[in-house]
Amino acid sequence: MKKLLLLAFLTVGMTAHAETFTENDDVNTNDGGIKLGQGKDEDDNWTLHFAVGVDIPVSTKGLDFAPFRSWEINLTVAQYDWTPKNSKTTLSAGLGLDWRNYTLSGHDKMFVKTNDLVGVIDRDGKLSELSSRVHTQSLSMPLLIKQRFGKNFAISLGAQLNWNYYARLSNYYEVDDHEIDDQTKKIGERPFTVDVLGIVHIAKGFGIYCKYSPMSVLKKDKGPDFKSLAVGFYF
Repeated sequence: MKKLLLLAFLTVGMTAHAETFTENDDVNTNDGGIKLGQGKDEDDNWTLHFAVGVDIPVSTKGLDFAPFRSWEINLTVAQYDWTPKNSKTTLSAGLGLDWRNYTLSGHDKMFVKTNDLVGVIDRDGKLSELSSRVHTQSLSMPLLIKQRFGKNFAISLGAQLNWNYYARLSNYYEVDDHEIDDQTKKIGERPFTVDVLGIVHIAKGFGIYCKYSPMSVLKKDKGPDFKSLAVGFYF
């Protein structure tokens, strides 16, 4: 998590000092992001975007999660934006990285993997300060259509394709004043998922996004069946 926070601070710093779209730019490119370069024509650009939000697990079937201890960080490293001449519509395709975690609420339940199956059990009485979560890392590809309704207001809709190349269970707890970080890999995550993504661009360089994941985080026969809804800030 410390590495993710460092990445977030570095990205925000880059945003503050990089060449961002301003009032003097063409109206068709005034929706934020770091401009990486101009395409072959005046109608296309390469941009970088950053998003951070809370993961809200849904369809949890009895599991109790803590949304404000469940976070998502997304970095679109390169995005190609094409706007037809004199149009208010932009088509975009990007490639980036996505980190998510889903944390159980309270301190009395924990994820465990037994015989290739993930389950949830009660905390052992010897453990204290328990925090248990599922963590995933993905290579992401957002595909978006953006429609502008004014110089500083636009809406983007589309999908995000994910290759979930890494996942783990993480249990943090104390035993006899010793801190333990117990991690379990190969937890039966879905290798490929598709999210529905919407972004409201409400100011230069700033927006609010909502992302719904209709596919469960874990495979149906590998553990608890839960999906997620993420809400946060988009730059």
